[in-house]
Amino acid sequence: MPSAAIPKRPLWAGPLVAGFCFALAYGATQRLLGLNVGELIRFGNGFDVQVFPGTSLESLRLRFGEAEAEIRADLELQELQRQQQEQAKRQAEEARRLEAELRQADQLQPLPDQPLDAPSAPALPEASPNGPAAPPALPR
Repeated sequence: MPSAAIPKRPLWAGPLVAGFCFALAYGATQRLLGLNVGELIRFGNGFDVQVFPGTSLESLRLRFGEAEAEIRADLELQELQRQQQEQAKRQAEEARRLEAELRQADQLQPLPDQPLDAPSAPALPEASPNGPAAPPALPR
């Protein structure tokens, strides 16, 4: 039995045939949909357009008025406002502290323009004309 040489198929032939079939089916579908076959044949129940659930912006505007309100979503703006409020609080506290110091200073009695009388010096024993007196003797 002579060995017959079996020709090997290339590895890429199978995926090539599969891709060709998919491309052919895709092209045929596009042609059929392009011809508006949907008008001739009813494929089934279609979906009706429904209103999205929830409250719409228009209904909120009708309910609460048309007044333009600033949307507070800007974090930099909020941070700036917070810093301004803190600075205003610090300035108000400093003003209160200075006012309290001024009130305290007004409550203190001012110093008189004339100097106060100097306290008198203690009286010293008078010196005798003979010189300094000898200290008294201590008892023995």
